[in-house]
Amino acid sequence: MHSNPKKICPQIIYYLNPHPHPQHIRDKASRYLYMNHAMAELLNVPTGVPVEGQGLSEIKPDISELFEGIKKQEERVIQKETAVSLLITGHFGKKTVFNPTLLIFILSVIKKVNLSGAQARQCQFFSALDYIQGKSPKTLTPSLSNTILTQRELQISFYYYQGVSQKEVAKCLHLSHRTIDNKLRGIDEKIGVHHQDKFKKYIEEIGLNQFIPHHLLASSIQLID
Repeated sequence: MHSNPKKICPQIIYYLNPHPHPQHIRDKASRYLYMNHAMAELLNVPTGVPVEGQGLSEIKPDISELFEGIKKQEERVIQKETAVSLLITGHFGKKTVFNPTLLIFILSVIKKVNLSGAQARQCQFFSALDYIQGKSPKTLTPSLSNTILTQRELQISFYYYQGVSQKEVAKCLHLSHRTIDNKLRGIDEKIGVHHQDKFKKYIEEIGLNQFIPHHLLASSIQLID
């Protein structure tokens, strides 16, 4: 992307440009001096948008609130000269996927100019059910195509697939227990199954086990010591 040759060694840029993991270098004011292609893709920064001298909130104003949380941790790195790891959950990339991303901040070896660097690695969701069934971690999506179920039916199916009782599903969605029971009966008729095991098998076969309702998509930043 963009770099400041006065502060960043060309060899570092040469190494980071093709790196498969998102990488960036910022100054003590959290302004970008460099961002590799993988980081630009992670943040969905349009091609050609200048990043040098810009903060994340200026490049991506839609996630300015998230930027403030990252900036505070970055200041800690520079002040204490120690690395920190953050688990950031939110929407990343061009696709509509909701992923947790591990972002590791490190203090640059160029301490005289107080630069900080970061490397990101996207994580995937891995439930106890996936572990028991010997399945791989997965990404989640709040939108699905080619399904006969309505958005409300998808929400109910999500909770029911996770093993949540009808009573708890009703509580989560602010509906009556009778409504949930009727909706589940309607879902069973639509997909042609009449047993919970067959219901779960159907959900997995068509990829509904990767669905997550919009109301559960809350961005967050967690410090990992």
